Amino acid sequence: MKKILFFGFFALLIFLGCNKEHPETKNQSVQLPEKTVTSQSKIIKVGKGPDALFLTSDEKFLYVANVEDNFISVINTETENVVGKIEGIKYPWGFSRLGNSDLVAVSGYDKQIVIINFTTHKIVEEKSFNENLGGITSTGDGRFIYVIETGKNKALKLDAASLKILDSYETGNGPDGIGISKDESKIYTTNTKDGTISVINTKTKKSSLLEVGGKPELVHYNHDRSLLFISNFKLNKIHIIDTNTDKIIHEITDLKSPEEAVLSKSEKLLYVVNFSAKKVFVYDASTYQKLDQEYSVGNKPIGVISALNDTKLFVSNYGDNSVTIIQLKNE
Repeated sequence: MKKILFFGFFALLIFLGCNKEHPETKNQSVQLPEKTVTSQSKIIKVGKGPDALFLTSDEKFLYVANVEDNFISVINTETENVVGKIEGIKYPWGFSRLGNSDLVAVSGYDKQIVIINFTTHKIVEEKSFNENLGGITSTGDGRFIYVIETGKNKALKLDAASLKILDSYETGNGPDGIGISKDESKIYTTNTKDGTISVINTKTKKSSLLEVGGKPELVHYNHDRSLLFISNFKLNKIHIIDTNTDKIIHEITDLKSPEEAVLSKSEKLLYVVNFSAKKVFVYDASTYQKLDQEYSVGNKPIGVISALNDTKLFVSNYGDNSVTIIQLKNE
């Protein structure tokens, strides 16, 4: 969950403390599972408020969006060290690789989109906007970007080459995450204040709502985008949506304030981050049955991604400005 206001640094910290830290859960007594798999792990420090993660195509480098800072941390996945940072991003929020190119689009909450060449770790394009921005996705060929315009309850369509606004779409109240369908005819936005998910036809602009309740937030998908995995922080669920039918085909329950739900590279496993439990739960990605593996991580974890042929798991810990690196066995 990401919400930032820009009324000076002090106001920023207050706002993040009231929103990102989820006061509705921080004083709750969380009953943790009795069994936790012990695994070799390492914690490394990054910037303030580490959140979304992006893995370069060769899996050698991991980008960490520090949503309370103005830079992205760059981690070497083999040496497990921070090897640099990419500065000039105004509160980096989310990532979307542009097709099969060496470019990744990054949304900065403070009204900014940047394009980074991830082979050089350099910003190659940047544009400022009139409103604060949030979740980001793009088409499979990398030609178009869709991004949340948080304050206006809209999603924008951008030309990826020029970053020019091509179209806009009305969302529900408090949009946060965004996804795209397999055939790219629809986008999906999570509306945190309405407890709904908007399904928007990008040609006709007609939309429908999935009324799920609670607080739907982050959106991830499988390789061909036929399935979306959407976290619902307040209902302790993951909604799994078929983008062909726009139906919820399954829900994973009994979670602890879930944030990201992300498939392994092989798509055999689904990793679910539990914000209030400081744990990552693991599920069979075919049956959605919970497995014995559970990984303890840092404070207020949000992002998760597997790397190096599913031998390592990286988890961003928003609450203590760190990333946990977990050694995995091959699936």
